[in-house]
Amino acid sequence: MTTYFFTLLKRIFTLGLLLNAGTALAQYQLSGRVQDEQQQPLPYANVLLLSATDSALVKGTVADTTGAYALEVTDNERYLLSVQMVGYTPYFSEAFQAQQAQQRPPVQLAEATTELGEVVVQSTKPMIEVTANALVMNVEASPILQNGTAKQVLEKSPGVVVDQNGNISLKGKSNVLVYLDGKPTYMSNADLMRMLESMPAQNIEKVEMMDNPPAKYDAAGNAGIINIVRTAEAAVGLNGTVGVNLGRGNFNRVSPSVQLNYRQNKVNLFGDYSYFYNKNEGSMTLFRRIPNEVQGGFVTFDQLSTRLNLPQGHNFRAGADWFVTKRTTLGVLLSGNDGRFEQDERNRTVLGGEYDSLFRFDGLNAENFTDNRWQNLTYNLNFEQDWEKAGNLSLDFDYAQRSSTNRQGNDNFYFSNAGDAVPNPLLVRTDAATDISILAAQADYSRTLGEGLQLEVGSKLSRVATDNDLDFGTLLDGERVADTLRSNRFVYDEDITAGYVNLKKQWSDRWNVQAGVRAEHTFSQGESVTLDSLVQRDYLNWFPSASASYTIPEKHSFSLSYSRRIDRPNYGNLNPFEFFLDRFTFQRGNPFLNPQYTDAFAFTYGLKNAVFLTLNYNHTTDAITDVLEQENANQTTFQTTVNLNQIKNYSANLSAPLPVAQWWMANLNVTAFYNDVLSPYPEGGVIDNSQFSYVLRAQNTFSLPKDIKLEVTGFYQSPLIWGMFEVGEQYQIDLGVVKDFGRLRAQASLNDIFDWRQNPVNIRQGDINVDVLNKWETRVFRLNLSYRFGNQKVKKARRRGTASDDLQQRAGD
Repeated sequence: MTTYFFTLLKRIFTLGLLLNAGTALAQYQLSGRVQDEQQQPLPYANVLLLSATDSALVKGTVADTTGAYALEVTDNERYLLSVQMVGYTPYFSEAFQAQQAQQRPPVQLAEATTELGEVVVQSTKPMIEVTANALVMNVEASPILQNGTAKQVLEKSPGVVVDQNGNISLKGKSNVLVYLDGKPTYMSNADLMRMLESMPAQNIEKVEMMDNPPAKYDAAGNAGIINIVRTAEAAVGLNGTVGVNLGRGNFNRVSPSVQLNYRQNKVNLFGDYSYFYNKNEGSMTLFRRIPNEVQGGFVTFDQLSTRLNLPQGHNFRAGADWFVTKRTTLGVLLSGNDGRFEQDERNRTVLGGEYDSLFRFDGLNAENFTDNRWQNLTYNLNFEQDWEKAGNLSLDFDYAQRSSTNRQGNDNFYFSNAGDAVPNPLLVRTDAATDISILAAQADYSRTLGEGLQLEVGSKLSRVATDNDLDFGTLLDGERVADTLRSNRFVYDEDITAGYVNLKKQWSDRWNVQAGVRAEHTFSQGESVTLDSLVQRDYLNWFPSASASYTIPEKHSFSLSYSRRIDRPNYGNLNPFEFFLDRFTFQRGNPFLNPQYTDAFAFTYGLKNAVFLTLNYNHTTDAITDVLEQENANQTTFQTTVNLNQIKNYSANLSAPLPVAQWWMANLNVTAFYNDVLSPYPEGGVIDNSQFSYVLRAQNTFSLPKDIKLEVTGFYQSPLIWGMFEVGEQYQIDLGVVKDFGRLRAQASLNDIFDWRQNPVNIRQGDINVDVLNKWETRVFRLNLSYRFGNQKVKKARRRGTASDDLQQRAGD
């Protein structure tokens, strides 16, 4: 009873924090427009409402495409209005008193003809924004987000769930495609997680989540695309930032970093470097029950696993942009990372039930070690030409090399109920090496054909070659004995040729329509050299996309979109190698996977460019899904990936800023979704699983005296399903504070302050009966110190003529 009461109390406390943010004061609307000197609208200008007493920020917004803005004000309070936009002289109003609904005179910004003095111009963005194609989370707006890693940023993004194995889902949909600075990462899931864990969040500007990307983007990603955009400098002269992130969970953590930028005349040089050391630990309990086909009844496995992890390594990026002419830019970029992941794992498994006739022991202790080392390098050459009336052309050429080695040991020591050791332990050794080379070339061209009509066309060629080698063996009397049946070499090559055409039409400031189609031809070949097995795929697919939006200025906006998507199996899932937790538990790839296809529909409603509601429906066939399979004869359970017939996903997302008081701003994000899985199961039977789920996240920002910002964020995830996996509820509360001392910024945060976060998973399918509870290290204190140095003079950033600038950030621009 006590445990139940405490659990209920925790839920009430978490939900109370989330829902308290909904109590807003009765306020009035202040509205107006932003124009240039020719009285033309200036879209996306930053509009800030300041207190007339101490100039403290009350709230802010961004002008819409017509230059219109709207802010909520409290009656009889005195304010200042500030409007800022890069390349224009900032505007500050005289103090005024709010008197119910007010229409302010138009604000005219003068284009800056000279550079500003030694000042740092800072704008305040909301944490969550909604654009025409994406839901955007501004990392720079949150001290908690900035004070962690890129993986933690994803975990806190609206509608995103990252499980204990690093699988990413968006609004209950798996197979999310992750981009970095507008480019695919081409990484296996494990490599992607390692990169995200090693990337400091302070180097990230924003995260864009696109449900239905237009035809310009790769058709992969049934859940859409998550684009991580790194920060870029736009100041002239030499400038940069040095910082260090210190952390303490159960162990110390450290991550120093430096960013440099030099921009003068026609040249912009940039680079950044960071090191990470992130020692942590976790635990897992696993209980499963398997039928005994020899004497009847069941064999039970009660398992406890503890893990000590030590990831460490380096990330770097260096490049240059040469502004050949006012409209011609040539750029080069070299980026990469290398690191090492070491893990020591201890597993104790106690057998129960009817196992006497099967084994000569009563349990086993498995001691595992992992030593994974990797090195990734990417070379990029990019070119952009803007002919103004004749259109805009951009070219990208990428070559990437990725290599890794993975040494594992799995030592199984048996024992009896009396505690005595049983002879002949099983000592497994595996050495795996992976080499991946990637070659990609992309061309995009856009031009205006007539008033409000724009054409986009492009093509992309990519080639990926992977070579995986596994040397599997056992130790016998201290000598390694090769296991030729499990050793293997797997070679996988994939060529994709794609082309697209897209048309966009805008009528006045209300209607906007877009339609396009993308064609992708795929040829792939997977060969298991040792087993003499060859799997080839050769297919051409068409992927239409369309969207329409209608806006009533300053009041309502509506949009409807559709796209067809494809997800090809990732390289890790196709690899048939086996990796062990112990003698009875392992993971295996599947080289026979087929691609999956998704039809995705979305509807979005916006209220006053602040509150947004999005409804989605996705129907996926041949769904690529992780499953458990079981071999009753030898009592083994392994995880693999298969194609299921279909998965249906219905979801709704609500994002709303809630001004509770002048010193308290809340942002509420709610995602609700219903997953419905129906498919024959490869091992027999049918997977028929459905679940309504929801994720609540509330960010509360408090403006304290002396320019201190305090943030309290609450998170709750209800039970959900992931194929055949039933995932239990999760919740946590985070705390953060930030203070600027001129060029020095200090940020502190405490994640999961009550140490509530854990991941319970249950599987009930046919004879499979498994309960898992994962607990990893989530309560971590972090202190981040960063110092900006050098010239902070602002220079007008170059503008691009394409229609999707906000989604095509190029590193170093």
